[in-house]
Amino acid sequence: MQKRKSKNYWPHAILISLGLIALACVYTIIEALKNPVEMDTFYLQNYQEVDKNYDKIKALQENFEKKYKVFFEVNNGSDDILHVGENNNIKITLNDREQSECDLDADIQLLLTRPETNLYNQNLTGSEIDKCEWFFSPITIEKIGRWQFQTKITIGEDVGFFTYETNTTHK
Repeated sequence: MQKRKSKNYWPHAILISLGLIALACVYTIIEALKNPVEMDTFYLQNYQEVDKNYDKIKALQENFEKKYKVFFEVNNGSDDILHVGENNNIKITLNDREQSECDLDADIQLLLTRPETNLYNQNLTGSEIDKCEWFFSPITIEKIGRWQFQTKITIGEDVGFFTYETNTTHK
């Protein structure tokens, strides 16, 4: 009688798995090259300046947070979500922790961006200032998804960096 030989597919599966892992590595490298680190906009500076002055930036941030409180409100706080194709707005409220009155002379830089690309970046300018509230409108959103408001607030020698995350929906 003849014995039936059983086939073992494990060596093939291991080789295919190694090939898929190599392809995943190549894909990761290609995607990483499309979004280089110098495109990061968190501190509203290029990465060389951030790298060179990171300790100073962190110290400024800590000092700013000890002195001031910052609040973000999107679309008058109704739903805190941006809407595609509409005139959206954001309000930034800045309060001094030590004083009850608000007489702050702040310079606010506001960048609306998507976290994964700089293609849709919008530098926003304030439309109105009322005491300690800075209003930015109209803001037009082109694409549904995740968005960030990246903010640099300067008050005299004090500098603070903040990010506020939001999403968009169709209304």
